[in-house]
Amino acid sequence: MKIKLTARERLRAFFNGTIEDHRAAFLRGDNVSGEVVNADLAMKYSAVNACIRVRAETFASVPIILYRKLEDGREPVTDELIYDVLHNQPNDEMAPFAFRETMMTNFDIGGNAVSQKLLNRSGEVVGLVPLPHQNISIRRDPETKRLVYEYNGGETRVFKRAEVFHVPNLSFDGVVGLSPIAYAASAIKLGLSYEQYGVNFYRNAATPSGVFQSDGHLSDMAYERLKKELKDNYTGMLKAGVPMLLEEGLKWAQTTINPIDAQLLESKYFQIEDICRIYRVPQHLVNKLDRSTNNNIEHQALEFVMYTMLPIFKRFEDNINAQLLTPEQRKKGLYFEHKIDGLLRGDAKSRAEAYAAGRQWGWLSVNDIRRLENMPAIENGDIYLQPVNMVEAGQPQQQADAYNRLVDDIANMIAERR
Repeated sequence: MKIKLTARERLRAFFNGTIEDHRAAFLRGDNVSGEVVNADLAMKYSAVNACIRVRAETFASVPIILYRKLEDGREPVTDELIYDVLHNQPNDEMAPFAFRETMMTNFDIGGNAVSQKLLNRSGEVVGLVPLPHQNISIRRDPETKRLVYEYNGGETRVFKRAEVFHVPNLSFDGVVGLSPIAYAASAIKLGLSYEQYGVNFYRNAATPSGVFQSDGHLSDMAYERLKKELKDNYTGMLKAGVPMLLEEGLKWAQTTINPIDAQLLESKYFQIEDICRIYRVPQHLVNKLDRSTNNNIEHQALEFVMYTMLPIFKRFEDNINAQLLTPEQRKKGLYFEHKIDGLLRGDAKSRAEAYAAGRQWGWLSVNDIRRLENMPAIENGDIYLQPVNMVEAGQPQQQADAYNRLVDDIANMIAERR
């Protein structure tokens, strides 16, 4: 008896799973032959490794400062407990740099940077412990409709939203971040394929490549001896260039690299550009310098700060202010901000010219400049200069009036002498 299947059942039988299963498999990179692209595999690809390290180390190098808003500006605050956690010691086992680097790495690989909050009896945050992205499952509780974080680190534990500090990456719903590794699985796997191809291409280093030619027939004994000699004495990069002994009239004919092979090797460099495009990292920062010059590298570095790192800093600042500061602290005007001046400082000559302009036009004092250069203040260093030939728009020019008075005085003096 033949069983009739519905269209959905036939489709499920054809795919051997649900549509949702295959959509998830596509995002994981299972549609590409070979291994599934996960964090460990992706980090073995040098371009991915370099991009993630550049972003994570740059992010971790920039200090985050707690400020208080004032009527005429702002002031740094160092006596709040949360400042000590983020700036000095996030937990007993990690320095601030390592903590921020770990958060950024999870952010770039898994799409979500999640840390457990360590609270004292008063409910204040006294520490933050990063939770590896691969051990975290973020879902919404069907009953409470609130996010829960299921952590499997040997034993399963479920955290409520208020018990974690969570920074999502680019997201469809604004709550759970998307993993760049999952969405770039095909590009990463293609890059790994190119790298493996290059390894295999140079592994058999009887280079330069060529063919053996003979006018006659090579005996079985000579053929087997030739194969053994090639394997033992001439294969491998360390044995390249060793003179080859041939018998029975054999001749070695050198050939050039197959154009297809050369094109595939060149494609490896184009794939590096693709990975840099995904993470928005200038190519010179991953040591790809074929199209870089001293002039454009400086501008690319500035663009990296402005268009790649600045949105990341802002994303973390917003989540820190919303999740780690209490409503009372925010009402007092407290907020965190990254101090990115160091990334934008430029060389010594450029800074000196900028300071000189600020000093000349009256918006920088000597102590302002010294503070920007991490130097101690000096006595009488808070005096601001004002150009004598600059007045408010619509007001008479003081210099012109002084000149006119001088002319009048001279004229009167001459008249009296007469």
